[in-house]
Amino acid sequence: MAVCGSKAITVNGLSYANDFIDLPENNIDYNKFVDFLANRRSVRNFKDKPIPNHIIDKILDSISYAPYGAEPNKMNITVVNDRKKIESVLPHLEKFLDNIVKWIENPVVYYMIKRRNDPEKFNTLINHLYPMAKLGNYKLEFGDRITRNAPALIIFHAKRDAESHTDNSLIYATYTMLAAHSIGLGASMIGIVPNAINKVKEVRDIFLIPDENEAVMSVIIGYPKFKYKRTIKRKNKNIQWID
Repeated sequence: MAVCGSKAITVNGLSYANDFIDLPENNIDYNKFVDFLANRRSVRNFKDKPIPNHIIDKILDSISYAPYGAEPNKMNITVVNDRKKIESVLPHLEKFLDNIVKWIENPVVYYMIKRRNDPEKFNTLINHLYPMAKLGNYKLEFGDRITRNAPALIIFHAKRDAESHTDNSLIYATYTMLAAHSIGLGASMIGIVPNAINKVKEVRDIFLIPDENEAVMSVIIGYPKFKYKRTIKRKNKNIQWID
């Protein structure tokens, strides 16, 4: 049905009117595509300006075109378009990060954390999150360095046993950031928020995440405070060609 020019082929349960849309002409070439990617960056400084709901709806509409690992209908997306609601979780996030420092510095708890987490998560915790929390980077006395005063937050979550929900969450979060950039907004992925949701009941309750769900990724969104003139070009040195 997706390739039949005359719409003569049909499949039970599907219709051309309800289940398909005609594809627009692909009018973007590689150079324009790379220019778009080069102009996108993680934004962590936002204007004090709310985002209309219909703008966020446009961003979420883009996810319907995203690839997925399996069972996309099992994914859940929670939109928190309320700065006051986001601010209400910040004390719980600060306490959670303080506890991480205490846990890592307790030999018994450190051992349990290492055993219960895969190496990737453990190394991210030890080499990234713990040092930042230890320095007091996330203390609210220095301002909001977690959600960065963003007016909106989008959380991707699903039941813990849902197929490919980790892959789907990361794909959808990526599409969200690209779509936000395309309409003049800035965005950044924030891993601390889903980690806190999974560990702190108060955060889970404020964001109305079901108990049986695992939060995987969140994205902060807002109007960029600064306009950047240049970006860092990072070279991937770990590319191997096999002829």
